[in-house]
Parts: sequence; C-alpha cells; structure tokens
Amino acid sequence: MSKQYEFRFGGAGGQGLMLMGDIFAEAAGTKAGKEIVLTRSYGPEARGGACRSELIVSNQPINYPAVRSPHFVVAMSQQACDKYHGDIDKNGTLLIDPRFVRNLPLGVKKLYSIPMTEIAEKTTGSTLASNVVAIGATAALSGVLDISQVKQAVLDHFKPALRASNEKAFDAGVKAASEVMQ
Repeated sequence: MSKQYEFRFGGAGGQGLMLMGDIFAEAAGTKAGKEIVLTRSYGPEARGGACRSELIVSNQPINYPAVRSPHFVVAMSQQACDKYHGDIDKNGTLLIDPRFVRNLPLGVKKLYSIPMTEIAEKTTGSTLASNVVAIGATAALSGVLDISQVKQAVLDHFKPALRASNEKAFDAGVKAASEVMQ
C-alpha cells in the first residue's frame, strides 16, 4: 500500500458496523503499524437507522481526517447502500449482503454480493456474526491488510468463549470472498 486507503462500513444500527471499524483499526494500527483515522456516524434511531464507521489507513501521516472517496464500501442494508456508496472511488469496491440490498447501484465497477448473514447463520447458528463474516470478506477482497493480522484482531476482540465461533465466521467470509474473486 503506497497511498492511503479508505474504508466505509455501512448498515443499520445493531448490525455491528462500529465493531467492524474497531477491528480493522486494531489490525491496521496496532498489528500492522499503519497510520489510522477512525470515525463513526449514527442515525437518530438507536437500532435500525443508518450508521457507518469509516477508516483511513496509510503508511504516511494522514493530513485530512475524513473519508472523501472510499476505496471499499460495505453495505449491510439497502438504506446504507443508497446513502453511502455515491462517492466511492472510480475503481472502488462495493460489498453487499443480498438479503438486505436488493436494488444494486449502477456505475460501480467492482460489486460483490456475498450472503454474509446467511453464511453466519449456517456457520455459527446465529446471524449475529454476519459482521465478522463481512470482516473476513473485506480483508480478502481489499488486500490492504494481512489477513492473519485482521483475524488476530477479531480473536483478540472477543472473550474466549466466543472466539471459536467468530473464527469460523471470519474464515467463512474469507472463503466466500475467494470464491467470488475467481
């Protein structure tokens, strides 16, 4: 990575988008030693409203602390897709969960549809790990950070009783991403 890279994680409140930002920030900043800026934005609703977490990762000092043209956008809801993809970089990547995003935007060169919620349910027995599936898929699709460092940030975040199921969810996300890239 020679320049800065911008991520935007968008969805509905309660889907774990803030956690996605935290884990990628941990992987980039603490594990990889990169410069980072992490910001968050919540809708007025506690749960269900649009929210986002944004992360800038760079090898150099970051001069402007706001995402202007994200290179990678995750949309876990239709509202988030509609609201947060418009300023994506011309060569940017959009990752959506087809369970919640059915109206796909036009003009996005790299759009990946991975059923993250379904994968989480099949892998862990719960839809709660859909954000961890998304973390694995994003790590694999973006290629910005070492996958093992992102995985370690996931494992470090959860208490021991939850690590095995979240590791399965992460690995399932990486696998799903590798399948859609072929």
